[in-house]
Amino acid sequence: MSHASASIEIEAPMKQVFEVISDFEAYPEFLPETKKVVVEKKSGKSARVTFTINLIKKITYTLDIKLNPPSGLSWSLVEGDLMKANNGHWKLQEVKKGVTKAVYEIDMNLGAMVPKAISNKLIGTNLPTMMKQFKERAEEMA
Repeated sequence: MSHASASIEIEAPMKQVFEVISDFEAYPEFLPETKKVVVEKKSGKSARVTFTINLIKKITYTLDIKLNPPSGLSWSLVEGDLMKANNGHWKLQEVKKGVTKAVYEIDMNLGAMVPKAISNKLIGTNLPTMMKQFKERAEEMA
């Protein structure tokens, strides 16, 4: 199992940051690796969402997501190409009025047949870029 975490301060209110991280269908608009998102069901504080991403190879996976507005969300893998596990969370905390600290953590297990280049890109290399993309999106929307 590979673990990665990152945090970033975003110049936007916590509620706005939560809206960005939970607007799954908008991910392809600002996350270039995310090619398609299908919200299969969403009710109250839960959602089942299928993502298709392209990192060297196209990967499709479905997550059960628990929403905890406005302080974050968590997810666990239902099924996915190449993945044996994908669990994690976003935690949001107001640093001061209009500034939010966003913490992202993920535990992922890709199958033994997955090339190291895909595993490294998916878990480590891509994370700082992704955090910056979420920050830019939330600040644009604020």
